[in-house]
Amino acid sequence: MLKRQFAVNYTVPCVAALFAICSEYTGLDIWISQHFYDSALGKWTYKSHWLTQDLLHNGGRYLVVAMAIILLLLLVGSFFLPKLKPYRRDLAFALLAGISGPAIIGGLKAVTHIYSPWDLKIFGGAQPYIRIFDHVPLHASVGHAFPAAHSSGGFAWFSLFFALRRRAAPWPRFSLLLPLFLGILFGFAQQVRGAHFLSHDLTTLAICWMSAVVWARLFYADAYCPIITDRLTPEASGTITRN
Repeated sequence: MLKRQFAVNYTVPCVAALFAICSEYTGLDIWISQHFYDSALGKWTYKSHWLTQDLLHNGGRYLVVAMAIILLLLLVGSFFLPKLKPYRRDLAFALLAGISGPAIIGGLKAVTHIYSPWDLKIFGGAQPYIRIFDHVPLHASVGHAFPAAHSSGGFAWFSLFFALRRRAAPWPRFSLLLPLFLGILFGFAQQVRGAHFLSHDLTTLAICWMSAVVWARLFYADAYCPIITDRLTPEASGTITRN
């Protein structure tokens, strides 16, 4: 079981990151974005549409904040309500892992030189098209587009899957549906608006997943290293039988 979990933990972000690179360097990013850019009018058709901007972008942000507040309230409540006490560690993990992914992405956005599609010369903007491994022109401004921040509001909740998997909850894979649905929905909305490429969202998925993996190893060391934990418990006899 541990070997399978280890494989899943590190295969998912590696595949997502590899797909992101392929999407950039095969032209898939550009091909997808071209479908939402009206070259005749020189504008992104759905950039200011109520569905993509008001509901999915602004409304999605409020939803994610509300989810974080609910988790925080539940965590605080675990110090006062006996029924919530057994879940305190899981709540703390879900909250910290959920916040860390977007925080890392926010830091990267402040230093990377990858721009939104709507800023690029090929789509009527003023900036050059720079990919992740491309040379950055001297004095190029920060792009503020990579990785994608909005989809991180959905992918951040991969932490719920890790918490439920640790508790051996029935059908823990169903807990992946919420972060995947929100992340893909938010990401696609931003691609339609011209704010991001597919590769930006795939990179965000990889970062949010790895954030959950790292925090899981810190919070649930007993699940990842059962032999070490046994040595530290009073019940341990001090000898370990090895096959």
